Amino acid sequence: PTCRLPSSTSCNTTTYTLIMMSHTTSRLHDFMNPLLVMMETWPGLTEVIIVWNSPRETLTSMAENTDAPSPNKKKADRNREIQERQYASQLLQWHNNSTHPLRIFFSLENGLENNLLNRYHPLLQPKNEAIMYFDDDGPFWSKDAMITSGFELWKRNSDVQVGAFPRNIRYMSQRMKDTGRHGVDSSIQAIASNARGVDLSPQTQSKHHHPLTFTPICRNVTGDTVEYNYFVFPDFDAHVLLPSGTFLHRNFLCFIWHPAFEELRTYVVTHKTYPDDMTVSTLISHLSGRAPRTFPREITDGVKEISRNRRMLMLEYDRDEKEERDEDYEEENLNKVDQSHRRLLWKQKNWGKMREEAVNSLTGYFGSIHPGTVGWCAGTPYMQKRGRGVPYVCDPEKPTLDLIPWLKEGGPGYDHCPK
Repeated sequence: PTCRLPSSTSCNTTTYTLIMMSHTTSRLHDFMNPLLVMMETWPGLTEVIIVWNSPRETLTSMAENTDAPSPNKKKADRNREIQERQYASQLLQWHNNSTHPLRIFFSLENGLENNLLNRYHPLLQPKNEAIMYFDDDGPFWSKDAMITSGFELWKRNSDVQVGAFPRNIRYMSQRMKDTGRHGVDSSIQAIASNARGVDLSPQTQSKHHHPLTFTPICRNVTGDTVEYNYFVFPDFDAHVLLPSGTFLHRNFLCFIWHPAFEELRTYVVTHKTYPDDMTVSTLISHLSGRAPRTFPREITDGVKEISRNRRMLMLEYDRDEKEERDEDYEEENLNKVDQSHRRLLWKQKNWGKMREEAVNSLTGYFGSIHPGTVGWCAGTPYMQKRGRGVPYVCDPEKPTLDLIPWLKEGGPGYDHCPK
């Protein structure tokens, strides 16, 4: 197939498709209520695709089961079983209604196997250019975070992966650290000057004097390795976006399932941790020549503005405290893993080491790593230097909408899609 990279901006796009993937009716309890809220209240959501990786009968048999739950079960478990049947019935009703925006894509009936990459398959044929992804067990972010903020950022950066759940890769060699830091600083300078972040065209680089480079991996020559940091979700210098709460242009689906990348797809389904997240992020960044962009996953509904001096005093104090807490947390939990996601996988012995092996294999396959993300606050007074760990943080961590720069006239990124 002939695949085409998307344009760098999609300012006129007003609608998007939501894709969620599941394989068991037990997850209906996690996503049906958030899904209903999205369909009823989120503007621009015109299509929902549920990728079902189990036989259709797992849904239909649950929906058609009229037997009374076993009296030997606890009342809460009986109620949960009844609720699960109702959810399955509702999902199938939506699917069978040709006028409803939701449809179920039954992977096995379309010649596919149970595969985490099915949510990126071109056979889904999403109607909209913009695709929004959520895992079936969440987390589910708010409308303000995803649509008011995140979707607007994607419109201005539609040639990259955009999301709110970043992970960091730590460089071990000083050479890689220096190159990576230069890449992040160059990205910040480009955004601050209202350039398009990580545009690799020679004309743009010459105009804005901010050449941006990937960090080479020289494992066979110098023994370069990296560590997968699963302790924090940094705004700056992140390299992988977890799928929940991401936006992606549909043109990338063709690339992800192109025969040229069959070796990568095989690696995902055969590796013990099924690293689809880091595989997709790494692939998209090399296709686009740019790092992902991130937006805050939590938006504060509090007071819009407070005294600037008071704010900065609070931020200075909070930042120092936060750095100490983060460093202490990492030291105390060095051999632990994040248990809030991939809830079945993390229980495997040596899960963290296997994830680290996966990221080293993927970065070695491509031979380089993108410059790293920049936070929502890049190019604004809310970007604060950090003494240890990632080079910068955004303060406040959970902003109000009036602080998001690409939503404010005159803010970095606003003019890429002015209203």
